[in-house]
Amino acid sequence: MSSQTYDYKDQNLQNQSFVGQDLTGADFSGADLRGCDFTRATLIGANFERSTTGQTPQQINNAILSVIIGMIVMIVIIVILSFLIVTIDNLLFSWFGEIYRKIASILSSVFLFLLYFFQSVIMDGFPKISNFLGNAVIAGLTTIMLLLTLGFIGISFSGGSGSILFLIAAVISGMVTSKLFTWLMEAIKGGIGTSFKKANLTGANFSHALIYNTDFSFALLTGICIEGWLVDSLTIFTKSQCEYLYWQSQQERYPQTGKFQDHEWEKFLQKFIKN
Repeated sequence: MSSQTYDYKDQNLQNQSFVGQDLTGADFSGADLRGCDFTRATLIGANFERSTTGQTPQQINNAILSVIIGMIVMIVIIVILSFLIVTIDNLLFSWFGEIYRKIASILSSVFLFLLYFFQSVIMDGFPKISNFLGNAVIAGLTTIMLLLTLGFIGISFSGGSGSILFLIAAVISGMVTSKLFTWLMEAIKGGIGTSFKKANLTGANFSHALIYNTDFSFALLTGICIEGWLVDSLTIFTKSQCEYLYWQSQQERYPQTGKFQDHEWEKFLQKFIKN
């Protein structure tokens, strides 16, 4: 345990790192904690009354920058690949004629339909927590689908009896592109701002705190005070642990006796999460 008392009351602490530090009993009341990293920190009995957590403008700008970089890189790659694909496409068309175009359009439509149908499963396979690389990857996928949609539209009006079938592929590809773009916007908006991941927050006071875009994954939250706190739907409590808490400081214990049963803590949190 630390014998030193830390006073950060009403301070602007945006983007500061407290990773792994012993901040037992520290006073963060009224502080701006957006962008702070308290991963694995010891915050037993710390005071976060009236504090604010979430994303900083710098974090949002970094997310947008990652999107731009991802798109630029992907466009360069696609330009190179497009040259090769067009060359191969023309060669195959010269060999097999319209039958090649018809088969290609059908296969493309089937592939994109399956991609659209299983999009939720595919997206769930990606990390939910937004970061610089993650945003760049999503931006790259969005760019690929956008250019692919435009390519299908161009082919469908290029002439030939089989070309018009590519409109089906273009429509499906456009739907997938729209979903990816929505996912990209959600990734930027939902990025983690403040992290309490694996932190020990036993007995901490979060009275009237504004909790936005915050990660409490694997955190110890037993005995915290939540009087008047506000928590948004982008805050994560994955695998967090809490045996009991207080509606007011050391008063109105909940549950009154014993501790939260299996999954009861997760259900309890839903009462406070605001969309």
